[in-house]
Amino acid sequence: MCDCCKAEGRDHVLRCGDAAKTRSARLYKVYVGRTTSVNLCRLCDIQLFKSGESRFLECNIRFAQNLFSSRSSSSDSLFD
Repeated sequence: MCDCCKAEGRDHVLRCGDAAKTRSARLYKVYVGRTTSVNLCRLCDIQLFKSGESRFLECNIRFAQNLFSSRSSSSDSLFD
């Protein structure tokens, strides 16, 4: 399942069809000095490519909050 669609409450199968495959993408600006891998559907992957990482996260604020909260709960220090 698409991590972004899941966080935003969208049905990625409805958006992309029955053969909805996800692609692994790397985000570089979420954490200082680290990258994170996320699974994105085709439409979210295209949106990320066209708008860039910063704007993609601004448009999908729940997804950005989910990334931040999952990182802060898994580590004591957020910015190593």
